[in-house]
Amino acid sequence: MEWNYFNHLMFWTMPVIIGQWFLGGKIFLANWRAIVFPALIVGTYLNLIDTIAVREGIWFFDVKQILGIYIGPLPIEEVLFFYVTAWLVAQSVVLLLPDSWRHPSGQ
Repeated sequence: MEWNYFNHLMFWTMPVIIGQWFLGGKIFLANWRAIVFPALIVGTYLNLIDTIAVREGIWFFDVKQILGIYIGPLPIEEVLFFYVTAWLVAQSVVLLLPDSWRHPSGQ
């Protein structure tokens, strides 16, 4: 098993996630629906499209760079990539919304 893809994913996303939670943890908790549901919908959509691309031979993964754990044709790192990225975007949108658009207890 090779950890390159997983480590790369964690090393670029974790500092951003931690920083966002440091700045907006209370906002995120109060507005969790605006983060969780869009991230799940977008992450699932991107994983489905990626599944099609892999099955059509448009995209592939270097087995020397991944853990070897698969969900369908996708390595776990790829699945995580789309969900984590969608999560980061959803958190960023909520964090940057005007206060009047957020849930009141998030202020």
